[in-house]
Amino acid sequence: MTTYTRSIKDSDFDKCIWIETGATPGLSYVADVWDSFTKDHPNNGEFSAAFYGDNLGGIGKLTRLYGSYAWLETLRVHPDYQGKGLGKAIYNRYMEQMEALNLKAAGMYTNYDNIISRSLAEKYGLTLHTRFSEYTKNDFTPPDKPLPPATPKDLTLPNLPPFLVLNRTFYPTASKDSRLLVETFTKNNWIYTSDYGILIMGYRFQPKKALHIAYMEGDKAKLLPLAYQRAAEIGAGSVNLMIPYNNMELAEFLITHGFIKNPIDYITLWSGL
Repeated sequence: MTTYTRSIKDSDFDKCIWIETGATPGLSYVADVWDSFTKDHPNNGEFSAAFYGDNLGGIGKLTRLYGSYAWLETLRVHPDYQGKGLGKAIYNRYMEQMEALNLKAAGMYTNYDNIISRSLAEKYGLTLHTRFSEYTKNDFTPPDKPLPPATPKDLTLPNLPPFLVLNRTFYPTASKDSRLLVETFTKNNWIYTSDYGILIMGYRFQPKKALHIAYMEGDKAKLLPLAYQRAAEIGAGSVNLMIPYNNMELAEFLITHGFIKNPIDYITLWSGL
């Protein structure tokens, strides 16, 4: 049986939800991003379908993060079609898009113990860069009185970590395209400043589920209420952070302030960095 790929159509919706439900029953967001994925500008990457014969069994999205950086996401193969080459078909489609769009680097993330996903990425030249832990706070309380306003600001950020993470999307920071990174984050209203320091926070999708903090610089104990305030404004159910798994000082700070560590760690793999 042959495999092939094509761009996803609106008529594929039900089948794509079926694929996601079967492949990742504990992680679902395709319905929420359907319009943005299927109507994304061609220069920003394609939402692709993989077929085994005449049967749609796999999906995957390539997204231009900024500049020449690609994010390989939403790779799902339904259990009925796993082991039939659909994951490789999606990766081949990724590589074709990268060449067509002149993208020089590509990254993805997966669970720390997901050997199959990691091995597939490595076959296409991606290598392990960082292991991250995720921390979540569900029962946050916005401040009772107004705090100094958190203002989106266009500025250079010289002390950034190697990656900024929102919605488990890893944005590389050390690059000649760093100006474009700041422009992208400023355009999305993700960079905030206050008397207490700098706070980078926001979401790519599903704002009702979580507000994501990507970076804090300054008085972290006073910056957190600004995040709670923003989370309440958008109706988010939780506040999330992903940090390097060995940053014990920040981990202790988060636990002290009521955050709970996800039992699963995550890794990001990249090529071209």
